Amino acid sequence: MDATTHRREQVLTTAELLFADRGFQATSVREIADALGIKAGSLYTHIETKEDLLWESVGNAADRFFAMIEPIVDADLLPTEKLRRAIVGHVEVVTANVTAASVYSTQWRHLSQPRRGEFAARRDAYEQLFRSLVRACIRDGTFADLDEKFATLLILSSINWIYLWYRAGGSMAPDQIARKMTNMLFDGLRRAGP
Repeated sequence: MDATTHRREQVLTTAELLFADRGFQATSVREIADALGIKAGSLYTHIETKEDLLWESVGNAADRFFAMIEPIVDADLLPTEKLRRAIVGHVEVVTANVTAASVYSTQWRHLSQPRRGEFAARRDAYEQLFRSLVRACIRDGTFADLDEKFATLLILSSINWIYLWYRAGGSMAPDQIARKMTNMLFDGLRRAGP
């Protein structure tokens, strides 16, 4: 990795930390530069606008979510196994970088158009992939005949907000969290026995 790429990653990581802590709108370019120990003017050798950092951050996070779920959707597995793996994968993406997950979940609304619309379309496309997995579990009889959209939102809401309480080195590892959440979600959605 060359020095320019390394510095760009430092800038992005620092901006993500500040966006997650203070919010995009409350974070100034000067604060990002101060956190990096450089002059605000020097920061502009690495970025054009503060929004470019937000755009890059949420785009990188979206890329990680899609890279996780697309192979699962395409795999030759039972629907429940696909959904389990997607939930586990989502938890792994969130816990691998809770700061980026926080920015992804909360700060994207501060993007200006057309970026906000493009990002919202990516989030919707990701939700549709999850929804297709839920639909398959309903169709094969694993889940009750329920509202697939609402069930999908329940699952994604549960796993998206892990960044609020997860701490690396805490009492549960990411795989334990994913397993426990998956079991609880599946038990709540599973068709009752005879």
